[in-house]
Amino acid sequence: MKFKALLSITLLAGMAVIYTACKKSDSSSGTSLTPTQVSSQIALNLTQTLFGGYGGFNLGAGLDAPGGLAVKHTHGKLLNDLNNPFCGLVIDTTFNESTDPGSDTSGSVSGHIYFAFSCVNDVLTGFTTKDNLSISISTAEFSLVSKINEDLTMLSINPADDNSKVSLKGTLGSTGTYNYKTGTKKSGTQTFNYVLSSLILDPNDDGDIVSGSASFSTTGTGSTGSWNYIGTITFLGDHKATITINGKTYNVNLQTGVVN
Repeated sequence: MKFKALLSITLLAGMAVIYTACKKSDSSSGTSLTPTQVSSQIALNLTQTLFGGYGGFNLGAGLDAPGGLAVKHTHGKLLNDLNNPFCGLVIDTTFNESTDPGSDTSGSVSGHIYFAFSCVNDVLTGFTTKDNLSISISTAEFSLVSKINEDLTMLSINPADDNSKVSLKGTLGSTGTYNYKTGTKKSGTQTFNYVLSSLILDPNDDGDIVSGSASFSTTGTGSTGSWNYIGTITFLGDHKATITINGKTYNVNLQTGVVN
């Protein structure tokens, strides 16, 4: 199905972007990452998970996030309202898809995904998305195997306004293992888990998170060192946040990972 093929490509691309972002934030080969370094990792991972397509949808698009994929899927579609075809639309499916874009590159996505739109009086008000997926990608230089899960609800603050901000809450997490096939860098693992509390997003400003908070836990080992931290994130708008670990607060740019 076109839905499955598009979703596979989106997920694999998002996974590759997260891997690249984590490599860029590697500034130490020591045995333990500092809270400052982990704050940078958290910023890049969360941004790419929400807005880079790693969960299948770029949530920075607001209520339009799943729309392009939804209309290409036929099995499981429920149209309860002809005035607004998104009202009542539900996709609840399992799949197993693979792609082979080149002689040295391959990838696969398998698992379960669900999303459903909500409406009030024929007006789209939000959607819920849940997934539990296994993703793998292999190139000549490295291989990655990851599991992701999401349970998120997005709602419009003012459904009558097409430019309205949206709220986002729920949980998301990822666990991955990566292996270098060339060079001397260590293979390793990374785990990130988040609980989002009433985030407010502005889809008209590149998905800027203008307010809200989240808690997180993360562990990892490998070429960047090792870490095991829990903490909280407070979103400030303008693509910035404060991350608190062990009682100390770090100012972070969510797009670049730079910590002040």
